[in-house]
Amino acid sequence: MSRKEDFIQAGIDYRMEHGKPMAIGGGNFAEMAREMNRARPFEAGCEHGYQYAVKKACEWLERNTYLYVDDIDQLHESALIGDFRKAMEE
Repeated sequence: MSRKEDFIQAGIDYRMEHGKPMAIGGGNFAEMAREMNRARPFEAGCEHGYQYAVKKACEWLERNTYLYVDDIDQLHESALIGDFRKAMEE
């Protein structure tokens, strides 16, 4: 499951547990009910929190990577941070 799908499902689960579902359906209407029960503000909050965490992790890497590398010539900081961001987006 992708990050977006995880956030969608977490929002639906939250709405079902703590709020009132907008629709309940089964079988032929399951996808429609799922779409109606999405909590888009919850999903946006999840994405914002995720992006904030990635940003803070990259800032930490920029400040502290040199502490973990013996030879500074081995370090390609921009490549490391770019690879880290790419890995976090998967």
